[in-house]
Amino acid sequence: MGEASLIAATTPDTHDGKHGRVRLHKHNDTGSKTDGSWMDRERHDIQTYEYLCHIGEAKEWIEACINEEIALTTDLEEEMRNGIVLAKLARSFHASSVKKIFEVTTKLQFKHSDNINCLFNAMKAIGLPEVFFFELTDLYEKKNFPKVVYCIHALSHVLAAKNMSPSINNLVGKLSFTVDQIEATQQSLEASGAAMPQFGNIENALAKAAAQEAEVPVESPEETERKEKEAREDWFRQNEQLFVQVQTAFRCKMARQVLLELKEADRVKKVTKVQAVVRARTAKRRMNSMRRVKAQTDKENRWIELSSNEQLFVKLQARVRGKKDRTVYKARIDHYHDNTNSIIKLQALWRAKQTRKAYKNLTSLRNPPVKIIQEFVHLLEDSDRDFEDDLDIEDLRQHVVKAIRENAATETELLDLDLKIALLIKNRIGIEEVYHQTLSEGAGATTTAAYYKKLKQSSSANAQEPRASTASHAEKCMAPFVQHTLDKDARSKLEAYQQLFYLLQTNPNYLAKTMHSLSKRSGGTVLKVLEQATLTLFGYAQNIREEYLLLNLIKTSIKLEVAEIGKLDEFWRANPLFIKLVLQYVRGAKERQFFRDLFQPLIKSVMADSNLSLETDPSFIYKNLIRIDESKTGLPSTRLLDASLEQITADPEVVALLKQNTDQLKDITDKFMTSIIASLKTMPFGIRYIAMHLKNAMNEKFPGNEEEILRIVGNLIYYRYMNPAIVAPEGFDIIETTVSPAQRKNLAEVAKTLHQISVNRLAGVENNECLKSFITSSHQKFLQFFSEASTVQSSEEFFDMDEYMDLTQQKRLSVFISPNEIFQVHDALLSCIEDIVSDPSDPIKAVLEELGPAPAPTDSLRKETYLNLVNRLPAHDSETHEHKHKLLMQETKRLVLIVIKIQSGKNLLDILESPVTEKEEQFFKQNIAMDMKKLEERSDRKLAQDWRQFVDASAVAPKVVTQEDGHAPDSATTTMTRRTNNSNWKSMVDTGGLSFDRPVLKKDVPLAVTAAAAGMDENNFGSGSLFFGSGSLFCLKADQTLSFTFTAVKMRALENMAKLEDAGLVSKADGYQGMINMIASDMLNRHKRKSQRKKEGQALQRTLLNLEEKAKYLEDQKQSYHDYISTCMGQHKKTLKVKKGPLPFTRQYFHLKELQKAGNVPQFGSFKFSALDLYKRGVLISMNDHNPKQYGQISLTISSAEAGVFTIDASLAGVKLTEPMELRLEDLLQCQYEGVQSMTLFEMAKVNVNLLTYLLNKKFYV
Repeated sequence: MGEASLIAATTPDTHDGKHGRVRLHKHNDTGSKTDGSWMDRERHDIQTYEYLCHIGEAKEWIEACINEEIALTTDLEEEMRNGIVLAKLARSFHASSVKKIFEVTTKLQFKHSDNINCLFNAMKAIGLPEVFFFELTDLYEKKNFPKVVYCIHALSHVLAAKNMSPSINNLVGKLSFTVDQIEATQQSLEASGAAMPQFGNIENALAKAAAQEAEVPVESPEETERKEKEAREDWFRQNEQLFVQVQTAFRCKMARQVLLELKEADRVKKVTKVQAVVRARTAKRRMNSMRRVKAQTDKENRWIELSSNEQLFVKLQARVRGKKDRTVYKARIDHYHDNTNSIIKLQALWRAKQTRKAYKNLTSLRNPPVKIIQEFVHLLEDSDRDFEDDLDIEDLRQHVVKAIRENAATETELLDLDLKIALLIKNRIGIEEVYHQTLSEGAGATTTAAYYKKLKQSSSANAQEPRASTASHAEKCMAPFVQHTLDKDARSKLEAYQQLFYLLQTNPNYLAKTMHSLSKRSGGTVLKVLEQATLTLFGYAQNIREEYLLLNLIKTSIKLEVAEIGKLDEFWRANPLFIKLVLQYVRGAKERQFFRDLFQPLIKSVMADSNLSLETDPSFIYKNLIRIDESKTGLPSTRLLDASLEQITADPEVVALLKQNTDQLKDITDKFMTSIIASLKTMPFGIRYIAMHLKNAMNEKFPGNEEEILRIVGNLIYYRYMNPAIVAPEGFDIIETTVSPAQRKNLAEVAKTLHQISVNRLAGVENNECLKSFITSSHQKFLQFFSEASTVQSSEEFFDMDEYMDLTQQKRLSVFISPNEIFQVHDALLSCIEDIVSDPSDPIKAVLEELGPAPAPTDSLRKETYLNLVNRLPAHDSETHEHKHKLLMQETKRLVLIVIKIQSGKNLLDILESPVTEKEEQFFKQNIAMDMKKLEERSDRKLAQDWRQFVDASAVAPKVVTQEDGHAPDSATTTMTRRTNNSNWKSMVDTGGLSFDRPVLKKDVPLAVTAAAAGMDENNFGSGSLFFGSGSLFCLKADQTLSFTFTAVKMRALENMAKLEDAGLVSKADGYQGMINMIASDMLNRHKRKSQRKKEGQALQRTLLNLEEKAKYLEDQKQSYHDYISTCMGQHKKTLKVKKGPLPFTRQYFHLKELQKAGNVPQFGSFKFSALDLYKRGVLISMNDHNPKQYGQISLTISSAEAGVFTIDASLAGVKLTEPMELRLEDLLQCQYEGVQSMTLFEMAKVNVNLLTYLLNKKFYV
């Protein structure tokens, strides 16, 4: 078929007013056959064309419904096979029928049939007669696509009649298709063998189908006549195209004849009419031209006349305009005066509306712009009272830090004393060994010399090579945990383990990341061992501190695991690691008591009814009836053993029992749920705290899914926490009796129903409408309970914990743990250290490097021992990273507030990098002057108030006492001295520079430091003023080279931002939006600052009292240590035998005679040795500036007038070489413990430490 056929098939005829009818044309193609079949071919082409138009009509209607473009008309059949378009269409008019659309387009899968079924469900829901439905294979296997198009047309008529969609358009005659497309469509239709539906008769067919469904019983004669008429009309419609084409051809012929007759008559009339119009237009143009010339002339004449009186007219116009304006202005002013109150209210309402709008943006936007922050800078203004309270809190904080450092120094001294006591005890034992050895070997000179030689050789061997260890592996591993060990290496390793486990306990990130890393790459056995060691480390949360720290660990684990989840649904399938810790944590005594009070009455009531059955499975009830029948009669039951579910549910007895059981189950479950909801106030804090952080972490990761997140929280609270106590009450000490299988079954049914209510899952109860409605209606109550249960105060507030909690403990922190568990934790940390920390300066890396590889666990190391937890890191050191970052963050916030009060921009980075103008510098200086005046007034008021309080209290003139006077000033005096320096500020500002760390009285606290306390809290800080509060330049701890200009302030802010970015606290990529968000948070939380300030002050006072009590306890302990050392030294002076006097005429004999003559005999003895003698014994190694030949002339005298304290003199030929020196026995023993082989006396004599110790013990104590 040629191009002529295409044109004929797509040229509509509209002469009869009916759009879309197409003519039949005989084609003049020379190649076509001249038989009479041209009309059949043409009719097939027209029918195919109209079919394609109907497809186009369906395509256009679908696109209008789903608001998406779909494939071309000729490709629509292939695209619709996967049902995605049909499912979207169904969702557009009946969304509940479409739960999920399977949108995989890469390959046609059978699961796509679910999409087509969604359309079937939707069409049934809206009432489309099923006679119009197509079969699934009609579309999926392309067996009858015209039926699919026909169904869509019928659906469009039904939806349009219900105003649920737009009407489908008639596009026949409006669309164009190529010959190839028409032929391809014909071939496809012939191949499928599908019959072409009557698209023009859809409305009648719909009405007929509706009537059939209505099942009208008897038809009236009128109805019969109407149907016959419709049948005739249907026949005419089926042959409509043929009749239309015949009628059109006839009308065209008649019209051409009429046209030929009218052409001649109309031609004369048209020419005459055109000539008349041309003449009229020519005359009109001439007239208009004359009028324009006249108007122009009149205008020029008027202008000449006006120009001669221009000034007069200008004045006249000005006066008229002025009078009008004055009249309008006066009327407006009068109106304002008459409505002053209304105007004020309107202005207030407008400002309030704008403020509310801005504040709403501040509270609701996740990233508020800088402009909003600038509008609410005033929210950070502190009152005088707030300012003074912050200063007082900082005074308390300074005292607390000072007390902490003093206690730390005392504790260090106590550890040294403890070691010295152990060394003295060991030395006492050594003295007794020497004594007994001396008695057994004889006290001759030969024996003594031999012992010196042996000890010297042993000392030399120790200095050259390490001692060979014969201890077993277990003994080596156990050495650090032996109580009061004096092995240096063992003590060092013990101290390292004490520090390691203190870090693990107080920093939850270490253990949380370790377990998270092991859960990914290690087996369950390793992880289980680590979990057990972790619970041991936290003492199974048996005290407040350990419970607080364990909750912090669980909170950190929740954050890590939620961060790994990609979709919310994944959490239901996952088995989070923190759940295992939670399950161990919630099995404590508190939970058992809670469950006992909550569930005991309910569970006992369920168990008390021996005939109670809560089974809701019809099959189980049916089988139970069979069992009962056979048990009673001894004959086979008449009921079918393999009955279907329909047969079972049709059994009246089953239905009755099912209803009875369901009603009882609902009643009992409702009681359980009511009791659970009422127990909110008594529920233990721990599970509520964990639920709160799970909810917060989920909301942060998946915003906008509150209800689903509450179900997850409910799964934790009920299923993980409460459900086991209901199913197995004897395991939680709720009941003491044994639970029978029937009772267990009833409790399990209650627990299962409660779980279904908590997560709103209806699995297993699809056929029980009564139970389904109960679960659905009760779900919202449970959700509300879960929401309230997961809203609690912070753990710090509940447990009354703060940063000083460990520093105020008098009792040493310890854990009861086995060496095997210690080594397993050590090994796990080493294997995951790169996943735990990335900072090479992190303290845990230093501790692990000090410990080295972890020893292998053995069976002999299973016995638990107490491991004290000690923090060797400096407490509250201002140089720690965390503290430096906190101070840097506070300083930067204040700088940013100063900057944004003066400059504006699209973001903070743009503001900080923009240049400073002279006008901005001037405005900055004006703000300085204003704020300085406020600060001086504020300080003067406080100074006067402090002066009055001090005078009233002492009734004498106050005196400012500094450290130079030898006394520390009290708090009132310190406060006054702090204020006295305010008068010097103006001079510093006027000079153009400011020293932030200015010199003050030695004991006085600089205002630059104390003012920084105004809002030291990391979430809330002081005002937006330039000189005090959060935006105060005097609050900044800057270097003295910082120029006091706006440019310098911005430069400092940029430098600080760069440091914070290196620390990972802000990001330059988002224009430092993180800093703006933190300031916005400070603004929103400012109302909490007052109560927080009060709580902080009370906590600091309480901490200070606890520190003072601890200081007193440490001092008492220190005194007891000193007393014990004195006792030890006193025991040393008790000789084990009565010493004989020295041999006559010896060096020692004459030495004692001289002392007796001078009346200066030391209490514990005095011995005089020649350097040569000590050199031969090995005690003396060398003497500076003296050779061994002179040693015989040098004398060394060792005396002891106090137990354990020795005075050593050196003289050459009776002349003192140097001043006497004092040597304490415990210091000498400490050197032995440290492994020091030699020491220097008088800065000239080098001696052997071991031999010198032996000599002193031998001469003074044996």
